Amino acid sequence: MTKAGLRGFGNPFGPRQSESLSAALIRNISIVLILTLVLSGVLTYWHAATKVETEVDAALAIAERSVRKLVQEFAHDENPRLQLVRLVRVFDGNRHVRATLVEPEPIGARISSFAAPAEELPEWFYNLIARESKIVRIDMPEGLARFGAIELETEQRGEVGEVWDDFVMRLAILTFFCGLVSTLIYITIGRALEPLPALSAAFTRLGGGDYGVRVEEAGPTELARLCTGFNEMAARLSQMEMRNRDLNDQLATVQDEERADLARDLHDEVSPFLFSVDVDASTIRQMAEDPASPLAARADAIREAVAHMKKHVKSILGRLRPAVHLELGLSNAIETLVASWQLRNPDVTFNVDVTDRGCGQKLDTVIHGIVREAIANAFKHGKPTEIDVEVTRDVSDDVTVSIRDDGGGLQPGSLTSGFGLIAMRERVTALGGKVDIVNRKDRAGVAVDVRIPVRESYAAFDSSAEPEVAP
Repeated sequence: MTKAGLRGFGNPFGPRQSESLSAALIRNISIVLILTLVLSGVLTYWHAATKVETEVDAALAIAERSVRKLVQEFAHDENPRLQLVRLVRVFDGNRHVRATLVEPEPIGARISSFAAPAEELPEWFYNLIARESKIVRIDMPEGLARFGAIELETEQRGEVGEVWDDFVMRLAILTFFCGLVSTLIYITIGRALEPLPALSAAFTRLGGGDYGVRVEEAGPTELARLCTGFNEMAARLSQMEMRNRDLNDQLATVQDEERADLARDLHDEVSPFLFSVDVDASTIRQMAEDPASPLAARADAIREAVAHMKKHVKSILGRLRPAVHLELGLSNAIETLVASWQLRNPDVTFNVDVTDRGCGQKLDTVIHGIVREAIANAFKHGKPTEIDVEVTRDVSDDVTVSIRDDGGGLQPGSLTSGFGLIAMRERVTALGGKVDIVNRKDRAGVAVDVRIPVRESYAAFDSSAEPEVAP
């Protein structure tokens, strides 16, 4: 049968759902031992029944030959009846055959031998092993016919008693053996599989992002090799995480440099030209003889467009160069960012709660970018009237960032198509954090929840952090 067929019918010997490997092994071994006991019981029964029948039949055949021979000799004796009675008494206490002298009618007396002492054994066992008694009738020869006949009947209780004693001894030995084997197997399997719980817990921690976890390389050869492979895999994942972190730091540095270059170009190249256009438009306005002429109106329109362009260029410069504000701390930078949005959107209410503890310049930059991107998306994809911004440090000293708005909510496919959200997820994931962007459940709008672990390498850049004092 193929593996697909086995999966379809189920493997009765494999671990069941929510069952440990050691429990499955012990269960299967116990089944084998129980089947062994049952098979041994069947074989013992067959052997015992055969043995009892063979022994009793043999004893009956010998007794029959002996009685027939002796009866022929008694025909010439002076007192044959006495000899016949003595012959019956010879079988007193015989464990296999009982003899009876049956006198003819009308007397019809029966003189039987005494049975052997009864064996103490369960009646059910005797009924299970014993067969139907066999009776052999030996008629007297001529000259002794007046004395009747001798009947020989099989007696099986003594032989069954021997079988019962043998059965009890074998059952005790087999039970002791099975118990000893079960105990040894339980101890052996328990010690052999002892590394598995630790290995399973280590895999859980590894799946949660803890690449520094290691397991002791102990146990049988196969499990020791598995532990060795796990440690090597964890070490490689840790190295890959460090490389990814370095690459993301380099990428962030390059992005900051590109933003700085773009901001510099806007400031040094575009702004002077806008200023020149504004001056030229003002000059044209002054040179127009008639203030109501179309030329003056066009000059005023150019000046309004230039003023609008200057406003947007200034806004772009503020978003491209947030590091200028981070020099005064994360709280001040976010408040400055919110103030710039508040200035352009006076109808929107901002609730800001930012911790005064810095997380290091690198992490502060990431947090500032997350808040900036979340607020920009709120205004870009919805019409919020209230935005809540909260940055705190929890009991495990990790940073939690929460931004909530009451805008239109997420549109289908916006989480996978927005480059800003994708970049946010990649940057936070590279730092070992988690991002959760969903529609709010209490009301319309979007909830952005970010959790980032604070690493020592980030906190080292925080000049405001107080040094730890050893107790």
